[in-house]
Amino acid sequence: MKIIRNSSEDEMLLEYLKSEINSKRFGERLKKTLNELNISKDILLNGNLENKYENEQRKIIMEKFRGYPTKDIFERFPKELKWFYVQFEEGDIDKIFYLNWEYWNEISNGTSKPTEASKNIYNGVEIYGVSNEPYFKGLKYLENNNKFNPIIAITCNGERFVLIEGHSRMTVYGMKPELFVGTFGYVGFCSEEDMRVYDSRMI
Repeated sequence: MKIIRNSSEDEMLLEYLKSEINSKRFGERLKKTLNELNISKDILLNGNLENKYENEQRKIIMEKFRGYPTKDIFERFPKELKWFYVQFEEGDIDKIFYLNWEYWNEISNGTSKPTEASKNIYNGVEIYGVSNEPYFKGLKYLENNNKFNPIIAITCNGERFVLIEGHSRMTVYGMKPELFVGTFGYVGFCSEEDMRVYDSRMI
């Protein structure tokens, strides 16, 4: 992994929401959240990180939409993180792990690794009746466009990274790992103590 530049919580949240607004799984839920808060999606699609009001609005959206920073997947989430914009290199895909959720554990044969999940997908194994077709469509899109939105992950040691956004995209990369090399992401570094509380698998 190559660090390109410093990033921030504000930038991470903007990129998180930009990716989710077009998600087939979460997009409608996010749009509903925006409507309930009476906030325009323009602050996601054309966000200005220099605008403090926008940054605060995105935090409000994330709290209602995904429970950030203390609920849902962010329960026990590290409070102190130093964020970077990075480029992934050969072999990095083997250091990235899914969140400790039942579906991702099952599809990856208990490893939480996207490359392992791809074996089940290619073998036609569907978990809990969830179709694998979106992964094949995602792979076709990636091969034709050579670009996905950046993934978002956290680590305490630079050796094991847990995803907080981009599980489906990482699964597609697992189907063709060479396409992950040279891609970009946002990575937050926290203390080992905080990671042990959030996800001890990453220690």
